[in-house]
This record gives sequence, C-alpha cells and structure tokens, in this order.
Amino acid sequence: MKKGYITFFLMLFFSITNAQFKAGKIYLKDGNIKNGLIKERKFGGIKYKDNENSKAKPYDYKHITGYDITEKGVVKYRYKKVGSNFPQIMKVVRLGKINLYNIIVANREISTGVKVSTSLLYFMEKNKVTIRVGRKLNKNELKFFEDCPLLLKKIKKKEFKKKDIYKVVNFYNNNCI
Repeated sequence: MKKGYITFFLMLFFSITNAQFKAGKIYLKDGNIKNGLIKERKFGGIKYKDNENSKAKPYDYKHITGYDITEKGVVKYRYKKVGSNFPQIMKVVRLGKINLYNIIVANREISTGVKVSTSLLYFMEKNKVTIRVGRKLNKNELKFFEDCPLLLKKIKKKEFKKKDIYKVVNFYNNNCI
C-alpha cells in the first residue's frame, strides 16, 4: 500500500513540475508577435497567457507559425509541413540558406508498448520545401546540396559522414552560394 502512495505522489509531483508556464513569445499567422507565458501541451499545440494572472488560451498550427521559449536562453519551435501531412512543431536547430529542424520521437517496443528509447529525427528546409531526413542523409537528400559541388565532393570523399547532418548543413550555409 505504501508503494501506491509513493507512486501517486511522484506522479503528482512530476505533473506539477511539468505544468509550469515559461517565458516566451508566439508568432501569430497574421504577423503579430505576443510576449507572455507558454506551456507546451503533450498532444500538440501550446497554452499561452499574457501574464501570471490572465487566463490561458490554446494555440496550434491553425493560429501560430511557431513560438520561442526564452527562459535560460532561447529555444525556437516552428510549425512545418512535410508533404501533404498536417504541420508539426519542430525545434529549430539551424537557420540559414538551408534550415535544420528536429523532433524527438519515442521508439516503442511493439509487443508491450513500453517506451524503450528516444531518438532525434531531422528535417531540412530549402526554398520553403521541408523534407524528412531522419537520422542520416541518403542519396535523395543530397539533391538539396547539388548547387554546392564542393560539399558533394567532401561527402563522396567521406570527409562528412551521412550521419553528420548538422555539420553538412552548417558547411553549406557557411560556404555555398
């Protein structure tokens, strides 16, 4: 019986500590920016309020293009549409000629449904086209870099490995076009 109480209080403590609003700004689809408090929702979107005493209002891709959490540095999130799917929120890793985003995905064991691990999936955006890269570059994604022969040469010579997505995008942004 004591284990049940301990589990209950741990879950309550976890939900209370995770339920904190953080300082940030939201980017509305009409171009306006609002500074206030943001709480990320588990199943998409955010809750936003102007200050501690105001009522929280939900926002998602229908209302905003993204948001920044400004506590302990700035962490940027933007809604991006990949193919014909609904826009999903992605963390901004690098902005430049090619933008790099990522999301964290949970890998679950099929038979039990128990969370086994998490991993990062990367997405690249160039000329307002966003593609899913995954964990490493493949031949199809190399088309994003065809206007930079120097980078393609370095990839073929294995100076950059296909899993070095950040390094490849960083090189492109700093040295190409």
